[in-house]
Amino acid sequence: MPTKKQLEEAERLLRTFDWSKVDAMTDAEIIAAAKADPDTSLPTDEELAEFDLVIPAKSRRKPPKEAAE
Repeated sequence: MPTKKQLEEAERLLRTFDWSKVDAMTDAEIIAAAKADPDTSLPTDEELAEFDLVIPAKSRRKPPKEAAE
């Protein structure tokens, strides 16, 4: 479980990250870069098949009546 300090550092890095480089990459280039990164571990197809889809409770809530009209 990440610490509060680690989460704050991750949030800071995300705010300052230059996403234009990622936006300029194709999906194939992004996958190749992830596979080349020694710190990443991409799940196998078998591992992905074992995952359960979890939808956060907040997303499952019904919209307020005024929004539904």
